[in-house]
Amino acid sequence: RIYLYGCLYFWYIPIQETGRRLYETYTLSMRCGDVDSAMMALCIEWRCQFYGGHKLSVVRSNYVGYMKLMTKYTKELRKPGVLRKINLDELMGISDEDPFLLLESTVCNEADLLAHAKLIHNIQLIEEVHLTHFLSAFWMGNSIKAMESYRLIAALPSSKMPKIQALYYTFYWGIVAYQLFRDGSGEDLLAEGNAVLRKVQSWRQTCDHVENKLLLLEAEYFASKCVIKSAKKKYEASIKSARDHSFLHEQGLAYECMGKYLSSIVEFAEAKQCLRRAYECYTQWGALGKAEQIQRDDLLDQANVNSYQITTKHERDWDGVL
Repeated sequence: RIYLYGCLYFWYIPIQETGRRLYETYTLSMRCGDVDSAMMALCIEWRCQFYGGHKLSVVRSNYVGYMKLMTKYTKELRKPGVLRKINLDELMGISDEDPFLLLESTVCNEADLLAHAKLIHNIQLIEEVHLTHFLSAFWMGNSIKAMESYRLIAALPSSKMPKIQALYYTFYWGIVAYQLFRDGSGEDLLAEGNAVLRKVQSWRQTCDHVENKLLLLEAEYFASKCVIKSAKKKYEASIKSARDHSFLHEQGLAYECMGKYLSSIVEFAEAKQCLRRAYECYTQWGALGKAEQIQRDDLLDQANVNSYQITTKHERDWDGVL
C-alpha cells in the first residue's frame, strides 16, 4: 500500500487524499506491529502535507511528532527528516534552530550529510540533500543555484523513480528553465522548459490536481515566446485553478510569476499588485521567510505591506475572541 500510494496513486487522486490514505496505512501498520512500514508511510504522508500546501504552522507541529517517532523507531529516517526541516524553517523565516542537533551525531550540516551519504553510497540520501538545496534556491529566488541543484538531481538514477517530490521538483524546474531563458541564460533552456511542459501535459490526462501547474507552465511558455495576451490569460487561469484546488502556496507562486513577468514588460503597477497578492498568499500559508524575500527583492510598497500585516493580525485577534 505504501508504494502504491507514494509512487503510483498520487498520479490519479488528489494529494490531500493520498496523504489521508497514507496516514491510514501508518495507523494500520502500527496496529499490526509493522513499524518500518508505519514509519515509511508517515514519512511520505508528511511530504504530502508539505507539498500539498497545508498551513506551514500545522506542518511544523506535525513534524515535531513525526521526528519523535523516527527517533524512537527508525533513526535512519531522521536524516531526510532533518533536511525537510531546513526547507520548512527557511520558508517560515525561522533561523534560531539547528535541525542537525536532532541527529545526535558528528553530522553537523548539509555538507557533512552529503559526504556521509556518498561514503555509504546512499543514492536516495544524496538526492535528498540536492533536493534540499534545490527547494531552498527555488523558493528564495536563486534561479542559477536552483538550476545547478536540479542538474545534480537529474544525474542520479534515483531521480527516475516515480515519487511525490519528483512531481514538484520537475514542475518547479520548468518554471526556472523558462525564467532563466528569458533572462538570457541560454537558448537550450527553452527546450528544457518545453520538455517539462510536455511531461506535465501527459500527467494532466490522469491527474486533476496538476491543472494549475500545467496552466502556469503554459503561461511561462507564452511569456517566453512573447505572446503577451495568452501569457496573461494563462497566469490568471493558473491563479484561479490553484485557488479552486485550495493550493494557497501555488496561488502565491502564480501571482509571483505573473508579477515578475509584468515587471519585465514594464507594466509596473499591475506587477506590484500581483506581487502584493503573492505576499498575502505566502503570509497566509505561513511562509513568512518567503514573503520577506518577495518584499526584499521586489521592493513592495512598505506602507501596503504594513497595512496588510496589521489587518491580518486584527483578523487573527478576532478569530481568537470568536
